Amino acid sequence: MHNKLPRVIIVVILLLTVAAGKLSAQQEPQFTQNMFNFSSVNPGHYGLTDGICVTGLLREQWLGFKDDNGNKVAPQTFLISGDAPFRVLHGGLGLSIVQDKYGFFKDMYVKLGYSYHKTIGTGTLGIGLNVSFLNKSTTFTSDNIQAIDMDDPAVKALLSAKSILFTDFSLGAFLKYPNYYLSFSSTQILQSSQFLDKTGNAGDFKLRRHYYAAGGYDLSFPAYPGYVFTPSVYLKSDGSTFQADLNALVTYNKKVWGGVSYRINETVALMVGFRFNDIDIGYSYDIPMTRVGATGSHEIMVRYIFKLEREKARFGYRNTRFL
Repeated sequence: MHNKLPRVIIVVILLLTVAAGKLSAQQEPQFTQNMFNFSSVNPGHYGLTDGICVTGLLREQWLGFKDDNGNKVAPQTFLISGDAPFRVLHGGLGLSIVQDKYGFFKDMYVKLGYSYHKTIGTGTLGIGLNVSFLNKSTTFTSDNIQAIDMDDPAVKALLSAKSILFTDFSLGAFLKYPNYYLSFSSTQILQSSQFLDKTGNAGDFKLRRHYYAAGGYDLSFPAYPGYVFTPSVYLKSDGSTFQADLNALVTYNKKVWGGVSYRINETVALMVGFRFNDIDIGYSYDIPMTRVGATGSHEIMVRYIFKLEREKARFGYRNTRFL
């Protein structure tokens, strides 16, 4: 398996897509370490960590994958998100920024929202809403693509296209208990649609509504009190395709963890990580089960949680012997 994609394949896919007139499968970025990244897809999770939580993720998919001209066409995704509880608002606020580069396209997502919190027994339910902005741009030039007919209006339109902006919304609910969680959310609800260029000759990009569901449970063993086993599942669908990640992590002494993730019929991933003070650092490597991803995918996660602890009230008394 070569790590270069022949230009003819890119051109054929490009022309067929433009000729079809609608690029309807606008997929959101995916991450293997999804258990550390709920806030980017579920606004209901904002503020549920009881502290200021900042997360960064860098994913290099199919590392080294290039076309025959040396152009890097492998997907590369960078995410940074932050959220915090605001008791005066009875909930939390969150913000995430994502850059997703694949082929000759670059997507920039910005999401800003609010989650309302309600106590349910020993747990907390967060119900959230955010507004999202997606800026899609291209880097197509006559140097990095070669078409049979460069004078074709569709090709000219694609070469002249710069960027378009979408506005959409997300909804989510996140139920968190001390030893388990449940998550349900939907993004790109409005399924916004725009042409890539003003002439209407380039493809019509339509956002697809995404649905997410996840759940996990912490299992402790009295014989091994330092270990916690956390099986979890992460489900994703856009109404036509479906993905399921089955995860298993083992954490030792709340400091070190390792595990595996299986994305059905796609990849098997190995995950490791450790905690230093309030900083979590994790790494995963995807072992592909398909030929196109033969070089595998790397992902690095860094998370910082600044705990917001209330100062304990000081109580005192006077001894009558010293009055």
